[in-house]
Amino acid sequence: MFKKLFPIICIQILFISIGSIVAYYSVSSVTFADFSSSISVLQNISAAVFTLTGIWIAYLYPEAISAFTNPEKLTILKGSENAKRIERLVLIIFTSAFVLIGILILTLSFPILLKLPSLINKTDLLNQIYIAATIYLSLNQLRAISGIMTNNLDFVYRLTFLKTNQDVFDDLNK
Repeated sequence: MFKKLFPIICIQILFISIGSIVAYYSVSSVTFADFSSSISVLQNISAAVFTLTGIWIAYLYPEAISAFTNPEKLTILKGSENAKRIERLVLIIFTSAFVLIGILILTLSFPILLKLPSLINKTDLLNQIYIAATIYLSLNQLRAISGIMTNNLDFVYRLTFLKTNQDVFDDLNK
């Protein structure tokens, strides 16, 4: 279990580090208002990735289940490949959901925190946290988009491979 989580944890630490470094060096020139359009775009991308991934799961899930329940019809290998693909897609959905939740928390809490009397003098610190969090969420969403692209390329490759095998089989049976 830890071997599987270790790369994920390392990537998250890297994303937090990148966000923190960029925020530290840009906090004097960037404000909360500068990120409002970026947050809106990030929200739209997250929703689109969420939807696309849901469509992929809806397509793959019945096929993967039938591979395990009806071995005469489909091979177990194909079902387990689809099960792995579904697992990756579910993680992408979780990532996009996490990004959407993060956006909601940021957009709700940041204006309130800026108005609190105890934090008014800490605007630079709040901006730095906001910038770091926005970059962190953006990097996670980019990773989710990359996952969708990888799954699509894998699907096209598998389709091409199966088509080539079928063409060779048809040529041999002529």
